[in-house]
Amino acid sequence: MEEDEARSTPASLETPQVGWREVLTREHLPRLLVLCLAVWLHAANTMLAATTLPEAVGEIGGLRLISWAFSLYLMGSIVAATAVSALVAGHGLRRTMLISTLVYTLGCVVCASAPLMPILLAGRAVQGLGGGALVALVFVAQDRFFPNRLVPRIMACISVVWMTSALCGPLIGGAFATIGLWRVAFWAFAAQGLVLAVAVHPLLVRAGPDVVVESRPIPGGRLALVAGAILAISSAGAVGSAAAASVLLVAGCLCLWLFAARDVVAAPRTRLIPRHATDWSHPVGCGFAMTFMLCLCMMAFVVYGPILLIRLYDLTPLEAGYVVVTESLGWTVGAFLLSGLAPAQEGRLFRIGSAVLLAGIAAQAWFVPHGPLWLVVVSAFLGHAGFGMMFGYIIKRVIANAAGEDRGRAGAMLSSTQQTAFALGAALTGIIAHALGFEHLTRPDEFRTAAIWLFAGFLPAAALGNVIAWRFSALLAKTTASPSPRPDP
Repeated sequence: MEEDEARSTPASLETPQVGWREVLTREHLPRLLVLCLAVWLHAANTMLAATTLPEAVGEIGGLRLISWAFSLYLMGSIVAATAVSALVAGHGLRRTMLISTLVYTLGCVVCASAPLMPILLAGRAVQGLGGGALVALVFVAQDRFFPNRLVPRIMACISVVWMTSALCGPLIGGAFATIGLWRVAFWAFAAQGLVLAVAVHPLLVRAGPDVVVESRPIPGGRLALVAGAILAISSAGAVGSAAAASVLLVAGCLCLWLFAARDVVAAPRTRLIPRHATDWSHPVGCGFAMTFMLCLCMMAFVVYGPILLIRLYDLTPLEAGYVVVTESLGWTVGAFLLSGLAPAQEGRLFRIGSAVLLAGIAAQAWFVPHGPLWLVVVSAFLGHAGFGMMFGYIIKRVIANAAGEDRGRAGAMLSSTQQTAFALGAALTGIIAHALGFEHLTRPDEFRTAAIWLFAGFLPAAALGNVIAWRFSALLAKTTASPSPRPDP
């Protein structure tokens, strides 16, 4: 079978370049559509909530709780992504995707019918569990259902879906909220969840019945540490005191460290993260470290870009929002244009991509406060393009260098690593802003000074990410990954 042949082919012997014809075949296209729909449900719903919840507050109250709608969704997403490898091992890929889809749909139904804000918050947490699991399953499924050489092309398609959701999510939510039908927006996504649930089985079945490897206990204690870490980190970005935020941030990072420390010594059958995940001398650990450090640096413009653009350039909220969307556009363009490189070029791409990201953040530190606006747009585009152009290849190489069943763990952990880094980056951005007294600024010169530090504060992390990217490239040059065959899902 094609998948089996691809899995047993050493990376060094792969086809030099991959064309779109290899992806858009009768064999691969239906599966790709399923993965794209799964990503759409998670990504578009995240953006949709930003424009529907203000209208919901007007009907059911709970304005002081609105930030928890995002924190609980994020917590559910990361916890579910962390647990996905164990769920797939115990229940099979298709069944886990079906269950995750139904959980997501249930969350949409709870949100759509919520009479009070606490019930809506519960629905958001359930949505996060389902949506986070779906995205992590996409990372796992692309390795199961597609040859490793196609991963960058698959990720390019997924990046297009993510950018489309960034553009359409606020519009969809805003349209429903404007006419007073915010509940219908959640019902619409519940209906789409049912479409995915119906499509999962017939479109993913190609190799016989789903395979359940073994029943495995879900390590609730370790997942509770992850949940506590994300809640603490998310709260750190929202509290008004820099001291309190720092305490929450340290507590969150400590919980993450305890989770990793406990997982490393856990029995092999209950581990959630792959071997070598914390070993920077191995391609797997180095790939995770690079992903974490570079994603950590990319949140300042997302969090504070809109208000800076409004105050410094007199843009409307809608105009500022679409300037921020250029970051998603940069990620997508980078992923799409460079998704067909030959394996020999990939090491150089990691070095170039990380350097482009560093240059983009440095450019934002100068051009966001000083202008002109078109260079603000260019710098935002570059920052995300640098990471987007190489993310598909990071996934490809990390999974290829993970051994045996650790492939599933590696795919799922890449998703949770990325989301955790985004959460921590947003929290650090909030701490920097609070330390600068951002909420009390009034004059343009004060906003310019704050803008410099909101971006320059992440340059050391971006520089470290570049160092790790060079190490990752050097490790790959010494390693020939020979993926071992796995049972089809």
